[in-house]
Parts: sequence; structure tokens; C-alpha cells
Amino acid sequence: MASYIALGVTARRGPTTSYDLKRYVAESIGYFWQIPHAQLYAEPQRLEDLGLLRSRSEDGGRRRRFFEITDAGREALAAWLADPSTDAPELRDTGLLKLHFGALATPGDVRALGERQREVREERLQRFLEFEAEYDGRPGQEHQLVTLRLGQAYERMFAAFWQQVADSAEDLADGRVASIEMRFLTDGEDGG
Repeated sequence: MASYIALGVTARRGPTTSYDLKRYVAESIGYFWQIPHAQLYAEPQRLEDLGLLRSRSEDGGRRRRFFEITDAGREALAAWLADPSTDAPELRDTGLLKLHFGALATPGDVRALGERQREVREERLQRFLEFEAEYDGRPGQEHQLVTLRLGQAYERMFAAFWQQVADSAEDLADGRVASIEMRFLTDGEDGG
């Protein structure tokens, strides 16, 4: 995926340094697709070697190296975008991993986990709402805004889920799962 990320960012931004690529990913894609910085720094050179990007360096100053997408790079990106198939989504969430083993923890630990995870989700939701306020109405941001709105719904859902976990820690310890009803999936944005 690093190849398509580098191609897409370069096609969208125009001439892009490896640092610009890293920053773009950190401020957008990185919220839903994590990629090591070292890979982002190395990928443009690899794509240039394949003829999908070309580079030029500044003559003076910091002598930064800017990468631009080639016609072959645009074709490769277009073919990838035109293919509707995707891999199954992968969810890697340390909080869920800890909850999975929650029977080995105290109800207080599970409650604290739920409360902290809710806080984290609410903080991320707030950041996503700030992003929307910043980018809403700007031409050319429509697809990014739709992605962002799904992220908001995801964070609302997880915040509501973790609140239920915190509220139900004793029930879970006693073997009662019914108190976690997943009602936030059908009750609207406020989680209940």
C-alpha cells in the first residue's frame, strides 16, 4: 500500500518531498492506515527506480528532492483505483485485546480500561470534528471529508461501546454480558 499512498499523495499535491509525504500521511491517512515513517521516506526512491515517479533537486538552499508522478505512475494509480476489490479490513486495537483477556483482570481494571478508551475515542472524535471544520467547503476535499465523517461515526460508536464496558465491568465479572447491548449501533449518534 505504501506505493499507492506515495503515488496518490504525489498526484494530489504535485511536487512532493519525502518529508511532505510523511507529514501528509500523519495529518490524514495515518488516522486509518498506519505506515512506518522509514517506509514513507524510502518509497519515493523505489518508485522512481520503477519509473512511476521522477525527481528533481533544488539547486541551492536545503537542496530538497521533489518527486513528481510520471504518466506510468498515473496509469498504475488509476488501475489500482479502478479495481473495486480490497483486502478484508484489519482492526488492531490494544484496548480490545486487553478486553478480550478481561476475565484475568479485576472489574476495576476493566472499568478503568473502558473509561480511558472512551476518553481516547472522544479526543479523536474532537480532532476529527476540528478537521471537518477546517476543510469543509474547500473545493477538492469532498472525498477526504466523506472518509473523515466515517471516522467520526467510528469514534462515536467506540466511545459508546467503551462507556458500556466501563458501566458493566461488574456484570462482566459476574458472567453477565447482556448489559452490553450494542444499542449504540442503532440508537443514533449520541450512543444511546
